[in-house]
Amino acid sequence: MTKTPRDAFSPSRRTILKTAGLAFGAGMLPLASAFGQAPGKPARYRRYSASGSKMGARMLQSYAKAVRAMLALPPEDPRNWYRIAMVHTLDCPHGNWWLLPWHRGYLGWFEQICRELSGDPQFALPYWDWTAEQRVPAGMFDDVLDPNNAAYIPNAQEFEHRLKTALVNSDYWTAPDGPFNRNTRYGQLLLRKFRFADDIMFDIVGDPSGSLYYDQSRARGIRREQPALSAATIDAVSSATIQAALAAPDFTTFGSLKSANHHTMAGFSVIEGRPHNAIHRCVGSRDCNFMDAQGFMNNFLSPVDPIFFLHHANLDRLWDVWTRKQQLLGLPVLPSGVELRTDLPEDQKSAEEKNTDYYRWAREPMLFFVDSQGRPVTRTRGEDYAWTSAFDYDYEPGSGEEVVRWAGSQPRPRLAARRVYTGKVQSRQVSGAKAASATVQLPSNAVPQPGAMGTTVVANITLNFTEMVHDAFVVLLNGPEDPMGIEPGSPFYLATITMIGGHGSCGALSYALPLGDKLGQAGMAQALAADGSLRLRVLPMHAMMGHAGMGGENPVELLAVNVETY
Repeated sequence: MTKTPRDAFSPSRRTILKTAGLAFGAGMLPLASAFGQAPGKPARYRRYSASGSKMGARMLQSYAKAVRAMLALPPEDPRNWYRIAMVHTLDCPHGNWWLLPWHRGYLGWFEQICRELSGDPQFALPYWDWTAEQRVPAGMFDDVLDPNNAAYIPNAQEFEHRLKTALVNSDYWTAPDGPFNRNTRYGQLLLRKFRFADDIMFDIVGDPSGSLYYDQSRARGIRREQPALSAATIDAVSSATIQAALAAPDFTTFGSLKSANHHTMAGFSVIEGRPHNAIHRCVGSRDCNFMDAQGFMNNFLSPVDPIFFLHHANLDRLWDVWTRKQQLLGLPVLPSGVELRTDLPEDQKSAEEKNTDYYRWAREPMLFFVDSQGRPVTRTRGEDYAWTSAFDYDYEPGSGEEVVRWAGSQPRPRLAARRVYTGKVQSRQVSGAKAASATVQLPSNAVPQPGAMGTTVVANITLNFTEMVHDAFVVLLNGPEDPMGIEPGSPFYLATITMIGGHGSCGALSYALPLGDKLGQAGMAQALAADGSLRLRVLPMHAMMGHAGMGGENPVELLAVNVETY
């Protein structure tokens, strides 16, 4: 386990100044302080690691019973396995600050359905701690926990035959009388360009650029015979990566960037861009190579694979770890402006309250969840899923928990300035075997010494995708001119940028990539050039693997690079 630096979680001066003003507003929050939920009785349900404990094994058995029951439900029942998976296809956020609350709500209601259909009143979703167990848990290849099981719909044509009528007859396509309102299911679907059921079916099974449905036996990429993660994925889920993610001083740094709505991508935090995306692509590609798509985990129909829920339970667990760390340090855990939150009627809220980040984040509509009986839920806003108390659960401790122990042992956090060092882009286009490159000048005191305590250092890479791109890219830190010999695990191999989704990513997106561990491995002398600069290069993964001619025809543009310390 990588040793946690003593000041790896130091907040910025700006954050401390905000904190000082939160005490006054906290009294207006009836259920929680500005920093977190109020202490209460122990949680009713505990989510266990899927491996290494009797309770984890028991929960997997109940999970399999629930999955089998959902697969057997008629498509007209919203609790049908594929209907639940399609909620993710239609409404899920990625690359924005609603990733975490949306998936907490999705998992929480799904867990209640599992509890009902498994007959296990104590059921709680197990989680896959991929940092501790760098392979797919063995139980996930058994029975219906593997999407290649015969109980699943075997091909896209049969999927359309079974699901289309139920989708046409669903209540998605109705809108209340009066002016059009985007805060309805139909309004939300129109934001995603789903005008009617045929649009959805085209996206899932008919799009000639690539469907979202994987026929058996290609429903999952990783196989029982080779369940281990690749070296690049292991790097993405390493203790050093997780600790860098948990070092985030505020919610948007931890939970991804602000965007206009939860259907729009803006950029990826460390926790989303590295472990979240990497596990999706690894499980959903042949031999975990990020390139050969083979499995639902590649795209927005990923919940067809039961491992999706174990993966996101671990992501949710890490959000809880980060929240408890922030609370112990006396730092806010939600978007700025939460201290102004009131329960006043809408027409009585102040303009100041309505002008906060928290107000916009909290009110984002989340309308597609159903309860254990298949009824639409009444909790339909982002703020409804800010806390684990929404579903009365907690977690068996796992990887990353050490930061909570560290925070509990600290005095009030010291002041630390948040600094950004802007880089200079020298070569913009990434195409074929051609790399884009940039340099960033850093003072020597911004680079942690090997084995020494230091601040968190993150590189922010902004790429512009001119068309929908689903390829993987490699970011190199310094190193030789010829990249062919650079392997994951090398101090020169900074990160792999991977994407999941329908048909790739488009537009400008930012990726936060931890630098500190790599700089420490390289050593101060090798890390900085004579002028104090770091060199960062971005190139297609297929070029690194010697596969010329693969990937998209249109180039990807490197827009900007900076290095941030906090």
